[in-house]
Amino acid sequence: MASDISIGEQYLWVANRRLSSLIAFALEVATDDACTDEEKGYVAKLKKWDETEHWPGCGFDLNERFPTVDEKQFWARCFFNVARRIFRHEIGNQHIQFWQCGAIGDAYVTARMLTSAIQKETGTSWFPDTEDAADAQEYYDRLNIQT
Repeated sequence: MASDISIGEQYLWVANRRLSSLIAFALEVATDDACTDEEKGYVAKLKKWDETEHWPGCGFDLNERFPTVDEKQFWARCFFNVARRIFRHEIGNQHIQFWQCGAIGDAYVTARMLTSAIQKETGTSWFPDTEDAADAQEYYDRLNIQT
């Protein structure tokens, strides 16, 4: 069975188990990353949806799940960080590796879909402050390169 991750006219088809994994990973990352009460509320809302409404093969409409720009921004950052943490072997089953490339790609595409939607909604070139961006800035600072 397949599920789709969508926003507007963009669709990403994934296996239903992949959608379940991505949501679980996003919740894990989001639980770590949520700093404000508002962000903790976003996590609780997705967790409740996952526990009560999510079923194998259901769709995951990003506009429906994350209706505000602030929610999209939070979850875009989380999905980018999911991709990074899979790459760094920090989340997921690390005893087998065949799933990692696809999961990284799916998390990254989901984050890009959210980022693109935010940019269209706000008319800006917004991009989230991700763990990768922080590492890159630290690296460039050591080299004394201005970005």
